[in-house]
Amino acid sequence: MPRRLITRARLRRAAPWAALVALWFVVSLVVGLLGFANDSERVTVGAHTAQVSPTFDSHATIDLGAILPRLRLDMNLPLGLGVNLDVQETDAANLNDLLTRDALIASQPDGEIARIREVVQQMAVDNAVAGAGSGLLVAVLVATLWAMVGPRRRRELFALVHRGERRVQHRAIVVLVALLVTVASVIGPGQMRQAQAPPTQWRPLGDLLPEVSFDDRLKTVEVASGFSTDGGVGVIRTAFETYERSTEFYGQLRDRVSRVGGRIRAAGEGETVALLVSDRHDNIGMDPFAAEVAKVAGAKILIDAGDDTSSGQSWEAFSINSLAQHFRDLKVVAVAGNHDSGGFVEETMRRNKFTVLDSEPVEVEGIRFLGDSDPTRTGLGSADTPGDETTAEQSARLAGVACAQAEDEPISTMVVHDPSSYQETAARGCASLLVSGHLHRQVGPETKTVGGRSVTTYTNGTTGGAAYAFALGYTLRRPGQVTLITYAEGQPRGLQTVTAELTGEVTVGAYRPLPA
Repeated sequence: MPRRLITRARLRRAAPWAALVALWFVVSLVVGLLGFANDSERVTVGAHTAQVSPTFDSHATIDLGAILPRLRLDMNLPLGLGVNLDVQETDAANLNDLLTRDALIASQPDGEIARIREVVQQMAVDNAVAGAGSGLLVAVLVATLWAMVGPRRRRELFALVHRGERRVQHRAIVVLVALLVTVASVIGPGQMRQAQAPPTQWRPLGDLLPEVSFDDRLKTVEVASGFSTDGGVGVIRTAFETYERSTEFYGQLRDRVSRVGGRIRAAGEGETVALLVSDRHDNIGMDPFAAEVAKVAGAKILIDAGDDTSSGQSWEAFSINSLAQHFRDLKVVAVAGNHDSGGFVEETMRRNKFTVLDSEPVEVEGIRFLGDSDPTRTGLGSADTPGDETTAEQSARLAGVACAQAEDEPISTMVVHDPSSYQETAARGCASLLVSGHLHRQVGPETKTVGGRSVTTYTNGTTGGAAYAFALGYTLRRPGQVTLITYAEGQPRGLQTVTAELTGEVTVGAYRPLPA
């Protein structure tokens, strides 16, 4: 006769373990959900610091303070997940500057959306771990007490409960009634009390500005009704006009890349293409354009030669976040410029998985890179402040590293921000290609033969179209340039520029082969 797989004895032995697992799960779920629902994180969003809190109202709600209206849009996430952004202080000089800055950042929001999503996901993970730990602690305590009581005492307690079953039932009823009375006394008055203020009324942004035609992204935005909304229509209209001009100009630039795509040299068999950017100076409007150029060329690497910000402050994290989001499928090799100094920009780059060059050779996609961030510190509108070394000293130090490499592992590409930092390496012929930014204009490529080796130096123009240190705007102040670098067997083989002109046209330079 076959043995039964499930017997009463086995069920009795498994029941305590099943109860412990169920207890662990319930405690973990309750503690995790309560922790997540009440969690918050202070982060930098756009030009502000903000308090980010998860919600379960299916909306992203942005609280801009008492003067400006609250905004919200539907998230369409499972479980009704949403987020509340309590926007706080900023370093903007006045309200107009602040609104302009916010509108321009909102026109390219992908980087900030990804950052907020990352923060909320981290809160969810942290609270899930905390809940699991709490559940485990409770399960261990219960199991310990269960073992300490022992089987004999447990049988005695079971028999005692059975003998007094009716008495226990009566007591249970009394406890249940007392519990209901307590809950009603705590919750009831709050529910019966008349609300001191009516609930927030939301109206579509289109109702507030009926004369405006909104894009798909703004059609779902709602505005809280009230004084700040009715009295601030002019402010909202101004912000929207800035947003519209920015999305229109940079959107047309991105679309025009595909029209000239036939003139952009794509990666051939056995080739690797890198896209070089520099001196973006917060102009995230150019990121979709640059990303489209990289896509058409089949680029695998982004080389960032620095000055992504204007002063290296924490509020400028949006610039790095945008770069990371638009080039999330590429490997990023980066250095910080003189306007990125202070450590925050490099820290944000590393958090976004960039390979930040730090005076040590690094191989990416078979290409050996060497470089370092700029030693000089320059604020927005302020004079240069010397760092731990001068660019001349950095140039000599990097040359020492480059020239010390083995003959079979030479440096293919040196990346610095200031061309002064690669002069010594170029003079000694210890790298095949040396690239930089800083000057806001193209210089080179210039090729020389040093010790039998071809050495090419090249300075990219400003990708952000920057005339000065701050380029965020709804148009360009100078032509915005990116450069495609083609590699074969780890060595540079050619350069090609793609430029966004002030008129909104896109100019593709001739492909310039480099000597092997």
